[in-house]
Amino acid sequence: MNKTPARKLVVRMIIGVAMMGAAFAPSAAQVPPVAPSEPTAEDIVVTARRSGIPVWQVTGPRTTVVLVGSIGSVAPGTQWDPASLDSALAKADRIMFPEALNVKIGLFSLIGTIGKWRNQASLPKGQTLQQIATPEQWARLVALRDRGIIKPGFERKHPYHLAITLQASVRTNQKRIPGANAYVRRFVRKNKSKEIPLAQASVKEITADFFGSDPRTHMACLMDAVTLVEAGPAGIQARTNAFAARSAAWAARRVPEALAARTDNGRRSCWPEGGRFDLAQEASLRPTVRGLMTKSEVTLAVLSLDSLAERGGILDDLVAAGFDVSGPRWRN
Repeated sequence: MNKTPARKLVVRMIIGVAMMGAAFAPSAAQVPPVAPSEPTAEDIVVTARRSGIPVWQVTGPRTTVVLVGSIGSVAPGTQWDPASLDSALAKADRIMFPEALNVKIGLFSLIGTIGKWRNQASLPKGQTLQQIATPEQWARLVALRDRGIIKPGFERKHPYHLAITLQASVRTNQKRIPGANAYVRRFVRKNKSKEIPLAQASVKEITADFFGSDPRTHMACLMDAVTLVEAGPAGIQARTNAFAARSAAWAARRVPEALAARTDNGRRSCWPEGGRFDLAQEASLRPTVRGLMTKSEVTLAVLSLDSLAERGGILDDLVAAGFDVSGPRWRN
């Protein structure tokens, strides 16, 4: 007689009885799972600092705010730990990230904007670049025309549009990889409920500000681009080296070095930098950060390293207000 089925039946019975015994065992033997504890402010700070980048802990009577300094994209090979930043973002109660602009534009608005851009490419009738440039600026532009870098007839071009053309003409092999901003932007996109809403201008306001601006206000942008072109290959290499040095200093928390190595990409004076909305947002950062110190929640704020650590910046402002600021040295 084949005994295999019988043996299988016995095994099943033994397993069944064992499972019943486990189910009816004394309740003292059942250890309930331990609920994970809420992360403390110290947990968030320690986790954020594991990223290797500049992190400051600001402590007040009511709460702690964690400030992370970002420089945007970084040079390839920059050594830092994005996973730790992600983990710190997940542990924080709220996230402040001014770079997360949520600008929505409809199809018809987009078409209208493209049309305005094309119409703006030439100066208003009767105006020329020579009329709005200083003699020294005009001489530099003419020199670039004589070298074949600027096409004849450039004097009718809007300075902002000519600046964009010159910037595009500069050949550089400088490569960039995502920095802290890219990871924070991705996180807040998936976790919108954590993001602290900040006042933002509408598309209509932004485009009206740009297209309604006086061409003269864009001459500084044009001359930045001229300087970029005039520097030639040696200037390009110098900027590449400075960019790599800034990235390395940032990832090593050498904040004064990172500030000193800020590179000029030919756009520092170009709209929207230095524009009305850019200045308004920059001015709102300090009161917004100070306001976070009145909340009970732990906020992680990712801001530009320059806004945080420059002389008279947010860190200096917090120290002057009497808050305890601990983290990497930001002054020589």
